[in-house]
Amino acid sequence: MKINSSNNNVLLRILFVSCIFGIVLMGGCYSFTGGTIPEHLKTLNIGSVNDRSGYGDPRYREMLEQLLVDNFQADGSFDIVERGGDAKLTTTIISINDQMMTVRPGESETERKITVNCEIEYYDVVKKKVLKKKTYSNFDVYELTNPQQGRIDAISNALTQASDDILFDIVSGW
Repeated sequence: MKINSSNNNVLLRILFVSCIFGIVLMGGCYSFTGGTIPEHLKTLNIGSVNDRSGYGDPRYREMLEQLLVDNFQADGSFDIVERGGDAKLTTTIISINDQMMTVRPGESETERKITVNCEIEYYDVVKKKVLKKKTYSNFDVYELTNPQQGRIDAISNALTQASDDILFDIVSGW
């Protein structure tokens, strides 16, 4: 059997259109948010953030709590409630470490690294089971030209990263 070029072109066009249709169809089936949240969980209670770091500054506990509330509200996967809720998020700042960066002999220290470790427990109140328990470690580097403000900014950046990671992990399941 001989296939001429016009038949070949028709087959290629059909194959191309089928592939495009398949890609569009599959793209509509996938979502980054809401894909792994159990259907029965509609409301989320974000408890007060605990601070076991010993760092001694309550603003970081309050900052992380507000970042979490803002992130989850902006995402819209849950209705955020102050009491009750189908699910509960408990967060604890485990540690805040201020470390020297690598300095060669004869050099002065110019930068420091802040590492913030947070632990979360994501609990299904309806089914009475822990859905996720995980520790997050985030860091930022600051210059010693203005060490006090640099340290505050670095901790703030690390807490923002932690909040983003927690949201993404809970709503996407990655």
